[in-house]
Amino acid sequence: MALPSQIDPRKLALKGALLEGHIDSADLARLSSAVNRVVSPLSVSIQFEVDETGQSFAKGAASVEVELTCQRCLDPFNSNLQASFSLQIIWSEDQIANVSPEHEPWVVVDRIANPIAIVEDEILLVLPFVSYHKVGECTGSALKSAGSDSSELVAAKSPFSILEQLKK
Repeated sequence: MALPSQIDPRKLALKGALLEGHIDSADLARLSSAVNRVVSPLSVSIQFEVDETGQSFAKGAASVEVELTCQRCLDPFNSNLQASFSLQIIWSEDQIANVSPEHEPWVVVDRIANPIAIVEDEILLVLPFVSYHKVGECTGSALKSAGSDSSELVAAKSPFSILEQLKK
């Protein structure tokens, strides 16, 4: 089931609603521009609740598989991004000071909010700053295609190899 693009978080919190669904890659423009491609739909689960003080919260998890470029070998590889979040729903920026430290603020100015945007934000936050294959999985094809042969790599192994020659 597709996640709705407009919700009233206050009503959902009062009901204790659980939203589960997916977001198609076509609706993830910012994520699509940050990665090579979005491989799978983004799966999301959000539980809305109200605590004993009357504060509204949204807690959830999201996961998506994306294709990234390895910064060592420049070959593409798939990576599974997973984000968990705990948001306190507030109605204006004046209330940010009242947000508990274990939650992040979700400012909903009007009664209607877009959960797709907030979930996409959370996934963007878990994108690796620099992406690499897992250890031992790098192909090294970028080095081979650059025209460097193994003798050049051996010579460049130690920056102190020239000192060995001076010592003799």
